Amino acid sequence: MIKLTKGPEPEVLINNKGRWTRDLLAAIEEGNAEKIRAVTKRYNHSEVKTALKEETRQKCAYCEANVTDVAHGDIEHVAPKSISRDKTFEWENLTFTCQICNQNKSNKEGFVDPYKEEPDEHIFFAGAFAKGKSLKGTLTVAELKLNRIALIESRNREIERYADQLEKVFLIPDERTKELLLASMLNELDGGRPEFIAACRMVLSQYR
Repeated sequence: MIKLTKGPEPEVLINNKGRWTRDLLAAIEEGNAEKIRAVTKRYNHSEVKTALKEETRQKCAYCEANVTDVAHGDIEHVAPKSISRDKTFEWENLTFTCQICNQNKSNKEGFVDPYKEEPDEHIFFAGAFAKGKSLKGTLTVAELKLNRIALIESRNREIERYADQLEKVFLIPDERTKELLLASMLNELDGGRPEFIAACRMVLSQYR
């Protein structure tokens, strides 16, 4: 998990979230389950999903796996919509995740918020394994199952790729060239596009 920044709010939310929220709260007041379901689904708009995918670089906000390579991905509510009904259509409460992390999170609370917190203050990596540095980090790793086998295998492949690059860089005798290549690798990670940046940063930090 890495720090994320909210992108521009989609027009469809700016123009409709107030009315949608009023409609939802009215349906809840009426106790109309069918209407509640219908109104709630309005957040799942293509404009919203496209904006969230751009914001997360098409990766899961929690596990950092590339989602769109193999699936459509889910719009996730940071504060569960089943609990915080008034935040169902709030842009600040929406993110993009893989289906597995979305299902694991479900309607639970208390996880590291990659938008409002610094994930590396709560979670660190020992090789490909995610570990908690705080109670919140430990809860996040455990409940989201961030050490599921498929993730560990994928993280390990990416870590090995970076480690191989680093070994080649450190064989270069010219210090200036070496520093430029290391800076380029760090810039790639800081750009937010590769998978499993948090784990790879740990590897890179050991060489610097």
